[in-house]
Amino acid sequence: MKRYGPLIAVPGAVAIGDPGRHHLRLTPDAVILRDGAEGRGVLAWNDVERVTLDVPTTRFRLPGLVSTVVIGALTVVTADLIDFDPDDGSVELVVDGASTTLPLSRHHVGGYWAPTVIGAHRLLAHLIGNPAQRSLLAHPEPVIDVAARLARSSADAGG
Repeated sequence: MKRYGPLIAVPGAVAIGDPGRHHLRLTPDAVILRDGAEGRGVLAWNDVERVTLDVPTTRFRLPGLVSTVVIGALTVVTADLIDFDPDDGSVELVVDGASTTLPLSRHHVGGYWAPTVIGAHRLLAHLIGNPAQRSLLAHPEPVIDVAARLARSSADAGG
């Protein structure tokens, strides 16, 4: 299972957010709104005008590593069950001119490396603007590789 920032490869789709909680699933045919395994709605790509993620970001390149180490240390020290679920971010969807904001669960405590979120936005804009490219979502791992290249080019360009 490949993951890069807020993107994760799942069978036949690219998920944005934590697939075990609130997330979007990008398939060749639609954007599926999900809460874990439960569907919350299906949006035809042709109706989607914009998708904007609002999640915490950081300039640190490996935020998941730091949060994992810190949580591991705290768990060992306290030996108690502490709720370390990250707070939800949100996603704004503009569909047929109407804006809707929904919760978007994150994979880890702390922010995503900022260029990964920029790469996700660039990927989303590309998929919205280029319908023929959506078929690539059936093979999510190469799509995440493209988003990673977009993120790195953003980081190399300074933002």
